[in-house]
Amino acid sequence: MNKYEQGNLALQAGLAPERYPSSVPGPQVYPDYESERRKRLRRLRQLQYENNVYTSYKQSTRIRTRHMLSLLLVILIAAAALGVSVFRYARITELNFSNVRLNRQIKELKVETSLIKNAIISKMNLDEIRRNAREEAGLQEANPQQIIQLDFSATDKIVYLSETTSKMEYDFAVATIEDWVKDQCQLQP
Repeated sequence: MNKYEQGNLALQAGLAPERYPSSVPGPQVYPDYESERRKRLRRLRQLQYENNVYTSYKQSTRIRTRHMLSLLLVILIAAAALGVSVFRYARITELNFSNVRLNRQIKELKVETSLIKNAIISKMNLDEIRRNAREEAGLQEANPQQIIQLDFSATDKIVYLSETTSKMEYDFAVATIEDWVKDQCQLQP
């Protein structure tokens, strides 16, 4: 136990004492709290500044995004309105072209119809029509006694019967009709 040094039996004899400082500590140096506080304040200010910059950037990004979306919405609405008006104009133009085409077809059909009428009139023979009517349909020409001509030049004989017409007006209308029928019967032999 002769090699026992400072309470350690495992130490070898030739070790330098600087590796093993003395057990009594020297005076400790107190840290400079003021400089530490300044460093912390600087770091806190730096973090606050970075946070403010980040917050303002985020807010400006939101504002820019909102403006871009509103601008995009306005552009889409304008494009939709323009598209609807162009579509309606195209539809009107298409209907106009179809209207012109139909008018042209109507004119062509009128010309064709008039040509057919002229061809029928030129081929029509009234004597042949009378002969066909007598032979095929059994029709005959009217006698002069069968022809009745009406004279409406004197007065209008139309009478409207309603609840407000009096009995005298009704009798007058009936008498007028009876007189006319009697006159027609006397004219025929």
